[in-house]
Amino acid sequence: MSYQAQHQNQPPNYQNIREQYHIQGDYSQSGLYRQQQQSNPQMGRYTQANQDKGSHQFSQNDLSREHRITNSQNVGHHDTSHGHNHSENEHHEGHYNPLQMPCNWEIAKKHALSRRTAKEKTKDPTKTLAVETCPCCGFEVDREDIPFCSDPMALSFLGSGFTLFYNYLKYCIIILFIQLIVKQIHNLYTNYEGTYCSHIKREKMEGHIIEEPYCPDSIFLRLSLANKLDNREALETMQVLNFISIFIIMFVLIYFRKSQRQIDTTIDEEQLTPADYTICVKNIPTGLSVDYKAELTNLFQKYAVLDSSKEIIVRKVVLVYDIEEIIELEKKLDTLIERKKEAIAEHNFDFHHSSVKQIDEEIEHLEHQIHKIEEEYELHNTKFAGIAFVSFDDESMKQLVLQENPHTQLERIKSHWNRGKLTGLGNEDLSWQGQKLFLEQAPEPNDVDWEFIHITTNEKIFKRVRAWIYYILFESAAFFVIYLISHRLALLGDKAHEEELQGKLDEDTKRKINIMSFSISMTIVLFNKFGVAKIVHYIVDDEKISNKTKFQISFVYKYALALFMNAAIISFLVDIVILKNVKGAGGFIQNESQIFVLNAIFPPFIWFVDPWSLCKNIWRKYIISKGDKALLTQQEANKLMEEPDYLSAKRYSDVMKTMWFTFMYGTAIPLGTLFSAFGILIYYFVDYYNILRRRTVKESISIQLSTEMIEMLEYIISWCAFGEMIMTYTFFHEVSKIDILLIILAIIYQQLPMEDISEYLFPVENNEEIKPYAEGSASFDTDYDRENPVTKHKALAEWNQKQKSDENPHHKVKKILQQQDEFGYVADGHYGRR
Repeated sequence: MSYQAQHQNQPPNYQNIREQYHIQGDYSQSGLYRQQQQSNPQMGRYTQANQDKGSHQFSQNDLSREHRITNSQNVGHHDTSHGHNHSENEHHEGHYNPLQMPCNWEIAKKHALSRRTAKEKTKDPTKTLAVETCPCCGFEVDREDIPFCSDPMALSFLGSGFTLFYNYLKYCIIILFIQLIVKQIHNLYTNYEGTYCSHIKREKMEGHIIEEPYCPDSIFLRLSLANKLDNREALETMQVLNFISIFIIMFVLIYFRKSQRQIDTTIDEEQLTPADYTICVKNIPTGLSVDYKAELTNLFQKYAVLDSSKEIIVRKVVLVYDIEEIIELEKKLDTLIERKKEAIAEHNFDFHHSSVKQIDEEIEHLEHQIHKIEEEYELHNTKFAGIAFVSFDDESMKQLVLQENPHTQLERIKSHWNRGKLTGLGNEDLSWQGQKLFLEQAPEPNDVDWEFIHITTNEKIFKRVRAWIYYILFESAAFFVIYLISHRLALLGDKAHEEELQGKLDEDTKRKINIMSFSISMTIVLFNKFGVAKIVHYIVDDEKISNKTKFQISFVYKYALALFMNAAIISFLVDIVILKNVKGAGGFIQNESQIFVLNAIFPPFIWFVDPWSLCKNIWRKYIISKGDKALLTQQEANKLMEEPDYLSAKRYSDVMKTMWFTFMYGTAIPLGTLFSAFGILIYYFVDYYNILRRRTVKESISIQLSTEMIEMLEYIISWCAFGEMIMTYTFFHEVSKIDILLIILAIIYQQLPMEDISEYLFPVENNEEIKPYAEGSASFDTDYDRENPVTKHKALAEWNQKQKSDENPHHKVKKILQQQDEFGYVADGHYGRR
């Protein structure tokens, strides 16, 4: 009997089972069967038969989990002997061993080729091909370069995140040129035609009358707002044009959201990924003596959707484990490897010395121990963290389950305070032992940080509060140091100006002060570029965020804010608030104009020179020249041969700081808008070249990062309104009605649900063809069980075998992957550790 037929013919009390189990608080299958059989024995048999059918149907995708649990004693005995035999023998010859020393440079070079930013070559499915893959990561070695002149949509094989980033840059450039055309060209023209700075003022100093211009002779001051302080009509026109440009930019930002959704949808239609079928389930009860995979399969297939006519089929369940114990053993493994290197060096690079072999035995024993712990975790659900990834047969089932099982942030807070429990659960709530299950869209498998995903809520709160304290302390210290330097320089400038008026300042001293001013501006830019990024990365890393997209969002918020504070706010406080030196020598206009120029030229120039790649290339050549004396494991050699990692968060932060800075001070320094527009335009092409030729992409970035970055970008409306009002008050000592109106408009805009408005005005249709999981999973580059540290080695072995079998839809394409399947330590990198 089919599942639907069973469901329709069940007695009336079956519809109340979901509610009964909320009250009883028991979702174990044995408990389920007992209650059903007491009320209706025949129904119990239906349920048991259906479960048996489900177990048979899904066993292939679930590594025969139910069968192994049923025969746990025999399987455990078999696995133990299997692991023991491996521990007594060395790694098989010809198989990949990540800890091999000396390393094989040919394998390392192939690994580097497989990880470059290039597409897999198109294959003819009618011809039998042998495709060589990297033994450590499974990526194809022979790849097809992407032309530099190509559209960023060519990066869609990496997921939507990177194409979205380049579309983000395009819209930032468009927004800057809109500001330039609508407002700043007129602003630049009226500034240039102004005469205020050339007016002569008379001052009495030490009994003498001294005449000097209102502003120093500088192109920056001549093109700034300071040069038309006597032109009220031009000021009013500028305010009106600013208001118009902001309205246009608001509309562009709304359409920009639609453009990002369209790109994400298009790429999602073209490329199926595990996340298309999968949800992340949290707040699952832990410590139960049950088969969690079977229980979750049963729960979602029968109770996740109240409408019995809608069939839900679960294809795979991947559990998340607390791997702290394994990470500690990994650290011991690293220590042993360092001891092995020292022993080899001490014995004249004799890799077969008795002391080296002794350490090899210790390494082999520790690898075996890690492998046994992984088996124990998976077999008996030891260290299960209460989180699981559940994949359904198609995307419509996933969406239906998510729609029918919503939750609020308040519910999560209440659940946390009650140790997972939640009172007042109704028939519509999907729960297990009084704990409501919180369902959400799953991130991509390689977006999950498996090292931190198991971290408890209490620890996350503690870590993030501590991270913010560290960040505030660091930013306060940086702010104070830059403030002291800027303040000291401003005082020297004022003193030099007085000496110049008295005729006591020689040209050499004046030149030294100008050089010092430029050097300090350059130091601030360099500190922001290198020092701040490194420190913020350490702070955010300590937050132990569960996925890499959220990590990047946290990094961008903190890094962009730090850059903006150091570049914009400090100068405002020192030059305008404290010293009130706006248009004088070494004042606000001159300092911020220099930062505009450096900010436009320096980041793309540094990114083009790429000192990170240059240093790595030099170091790589030096290490390779040492041959076997390099003393690198195969895994370390693979990492050395790669190009440096590409980090989207740093790119977003650079652009965000530029946009905020430009819109805050664009009114006073319209030339800055021109510099910023062309600076980001150059940055676009340099960054695209680097990602194609000089970077390794390992991160999978979702649209969530792009959406958050648009939210941050929209602050340009507020910064523009605030900057307009501050500059008007600073130069003209008044606040106009139009400035107040713009501030009110900006506040309202920030509070509106702009994503919902954009979706209403510009709906995007998803025309994706729904494919069953069996068909879609054939094209997955990775999956949750292949990324999960505990299940990785078995899942990879199964995947490798499937590539060679006739069950593979593209079975004529045989991927050659020789990989040692003895131990879990086969990945390139330690469990997501950064």
